[in-house]
Amino acid sequence: MITLVRDQLKEQLVPPGGVSVPPPSGRRKALLTVTLVFAMLVGGAVGVLVFLPGENTMVSISPSDDETPLAPPQKPVTVKPETQHTAAEESAPTATRPPETEQADAARQAREQVWALRIEADAENIDSWADEEYRQILKRLEEADNLLNEQVWTDAEEKYTSVLTDLQDLLDTKEQRYQQALEEGLQSLAAEKPESASNFFNRALIIKPSSVEAKNGLAQAEQLAALRASYQQALSFEEQGQLAEAMTQLEEILGSGSPYEPAVEARERIQAQLDEELFQQEMNTLFLALKGQDFAAARRSMQTLEALGLRRQEVAQAAALLEERETRAEIQRLKTQAETFSGEERWQQVVQAYGDILNLDPDLLFASAGRQEATKRAELDNSLSDAVARSHRLQDPDQRSAAASLLDYARRAEPQGPKLQSQIEALDSLLEKFRTPVTVTLDSNNQTQVTIYHVGRISPFFTTEIDLTPGTYTLVGSRAGYRDVRMQITVGPDTGDNRYDIRCEEAI
Repeated sequence: MITLVRDQLKEQLVPPGGVSVPPPSGRRKALLTVTLVFAMLVGGAVGVLVFLPGENTMVSISPSDDETPLAPPQKPVTVKPETQHTAAEESAPTATRPPETEQADAARQAREQVWALRIEADAENIDSWADEEYRQILKRLEEADNLLNEQVWTDAEEKYTSVLTDLQDLLDTKEQRYQQALEEGLQSLAAEKPESASNFFNRALIIKPSSVEAKNGLAQAEQLAALRASYQQALSFEEQGQLAEAMTQLEEILGSGSPYEPAVEARERIQAQLDEELFQQEMNTLFLALKGQDFAAARRSMQTLEALGLRRQEVAQAAALLEERETRAEIQRLKTQAETFSGEERWQQVVQAYGDILNLDPDLLFASAGRQEATKRAELDNSLSDAVARSHRLQDPDQRSAAASLLDYARRAEPQGPKLQSQIEALDSLLEKFRTPVTVTLDSNNQTQVTIYHVGRISPFFTTEIDLTPGTYTLVGSRAGYRDVRMQITVGPDTGDNRYDIRCEEAI
């Protein structure tokens, strides 16, 4: 098969009477074989070499030393212009290229350089960060292509060269554009323009998708946008008079740890408005509480007003009014309490109540007089209670005399309450009992003489009776030749066991 192909190739390259063409090298033989087979498959056409019109080119192929020629040497062959073959063109080193062909090659080479740089530019996403300039360059590139198609080689080359220079210059501005986008993004952040900042940082990310600075800036811009949206909502609440809602919104903004200065200022402004509203509300509550004498509520309002720190002079005046009203009410309460205790004849509590009033206002005469009178009644009450409780002392005549004087004083006391009357009756009854003599029975041996101090002497007896007023008595028994006997008896007001034995029986 290979031999057949070679023979056919020889016949085409060496016509009768032509010059002998040495056999091609191994690489060229293979190329010629492939070319011929391809030509036979598509219709038997054979490629011919293209030369300038109107000229004949001599193709001389020198054989290699180590290869066998495809055909014996013959005369050189003249190839017509219509005949084209790439292998023959490449093997003609002695051919001279006309100037127009060189211009065309230069234009095509310039176009290849431009297109290679365009591929690089597209890989750099140049249309994303230099869209307008790039479109102008592509428009000029299209013009250069049109010149090339029209075979205006020189103009096409110049246009391509200009496009190449401008495109390279545009690519060289990438870093500068990146830095400029970052700078303008930061400036927009500082000016609190998050939308503009986002655009700049996105532009920087288009130029450098892995840029940490641009990513951080974009995140800050998004955060600023969210803060501004919340801030605007807070301002809207403020305009509508919804101060509590506005404050809640601002607290959420500042609670996220963001030092957003407009939000800080708005919070201070709205807090001042809320404080003013609270001040008015608490002041009204305080006066209403004073009117209703709800001093606990008034004190709570006063504490709030003092904590707000607004209008200190007004707060001080309100505090003085509260203290005055509260003192007046307390005095009235204690006075009522003293009168109640007086009616109940609880004189010690009356003294305490008037004393508390005088602690609040030492110049109140009614309290001073009331405490003095209550003190007397308290002393009378104590004395009467003591005299009744320790009635055995009434056996003493001196005690009975003092009790009688106390009873006379009690009868003159005013007012005469149930308790005092009861005490008077009790003491009077006791005095009556202790004034009434009681029969006392004495037993002896009829040999002992008995003497009762402050009463008299009784002759010896076996049994005798004597009337004695209640009290304590000393009895002495005496008998000649016997030791005296002394005894002390207490005679009570009751007619109970009042029998005693006294006799001298111990001889001396």
